[in-house]
Amino acid sequence: MIVVDQAEKHHLDLILAVAYDLRLYKTDVTLGLTQAQKDALTEASFTEATFTGYAAKALSGGSWTTATGNPATGSYATQTFTSSADQSPQLVYGYYVTRHSDNKLQWFEPFPGPVVFEFNGEFYQVTPRLTFADTAD
Repeated sequence: MIVVDQAEKHHLDLILAVAYDLRLYKTDVTLGLTQAQKDALTEASFTEATFTGYAAKALSGGSWTTATGNPATGSYATQTFTSSADQSPQLVYGYYVTRHSDNKLQWFEPFPGPVVFEFNGEFYQVTPRLTFADTAD
């Protein structure tokens, strides 16, 4: 099957029309896993961040920007996570997105390296995105 570029954008628009929650995770969930094992991860596989000031971010359905291309992409406005107190260091390894209606894992993205939250005012910005790539599965 071949899905043309303009249809990829349409599919992204449909997928991104519902509400999601953006969350940070504090365990390296992919360490040592095969691709098949990564594909089988669920929301229970992730340990959500708990640093002071942390809260998941609501992503409103229909508020994504999608673009036709090879690959087609969808992105949401940049979200900022900020520590509100000095605390023991907490490593954060990436973000994951859950469907707001049932908290089921939809996708995740590891950061290039762990991010440390330790001091008041430290922050990290995440631009949630979803890409449809033209690859055989």
